[in-house]
Amino acid sequence: MIAKVISIALTTYRESIRNKIMYSVFFFAAAILGVSSLFGTVTMGDHVKVIKDFGLFSLSFFTVTYAVISGASLLQKELAQKTIYNILGKAVSRYEFVIGKYLGMLMTVFAMLSIMSVALLFFTYLFQGSVDWYMLSGSLMIFLQLVIVCALAIFFSSIVVTPLLSGAFTFGVFLAGRSSAYIPYFVNKEEMDSSLEALLMGVYHVLPHLDAFEITPQIVYQLPVPQSHYLWGLGYSLSYSGILLVLAVVFFSRKEFN
Repeated sequence: MIAKVISIALTTYRESIRNKIMYSVFFFAAAILGVSSLFGTVTMGDHVKVIKDFGLFSLSFFTVTYAVISGASLLQKELAQKTIYNILGKAVSRYEFVIGKYLGMLMTVFAMLSIMSVALLFFTYLFQGSVDWYMLSGSLMIFLQLVIVCALAIFFSSIVVTPLLSGAFTFGVFLAGRSSAYIPYFVNKEEMDSSLEALLMGVYHVLPHLDAFEITPQIVYQLPVPQSHYLWGLGYSLSYSGILLVLAVVFFSRKEFN
């Protein structure tokens, strides 16, 4: 089982590395890092803080964008090209296929994030004369967020017919998860029917709390982040993505291939 999953993951990773989408994301990421550094030099305040803020935003935005675009078509591409019949015909179970695809996508976004993080460290070094290793904690939280986003992409790709809908649902849940903290605030502030309140709180508990992974302000202003927060992020991302993958396997196992 493990050997088959690793083989599918490595194949997915190699295909993704050659994908033009990944190189286009790298281009735009480099462009926004350059714009952030240029903008920082003409800012009245601390331009290093501007570079860090825009840089960490770009890391999250471009890796999430790639995960959504790539993950939305990851399973559907195999169906469209009929290659899935050859893969599943080689004694590869459907759950091994799904998990292998997920790990391959996760390897790809990890490689992207690592390269971009090194580039951002280099940019900040040029402006402040020292390497701010604390920014790597921001990259860590972005990766833990991507663990969930990739699982969302695989989940919706396993149940939705078209990549467009799969990508739309994935990105929609991502945006909602980034704003999930506003739901209890809205419920407590507004007077509403009890059934509507229960529905909103139900949505709140189901949505991934991706806003909790945002520590950019702490990094920019050199504020400490408790170690327990990183441990919580690790446990939460693994648990939430694990549930999504189980559901993805269940739905994909029941899918009929024409």
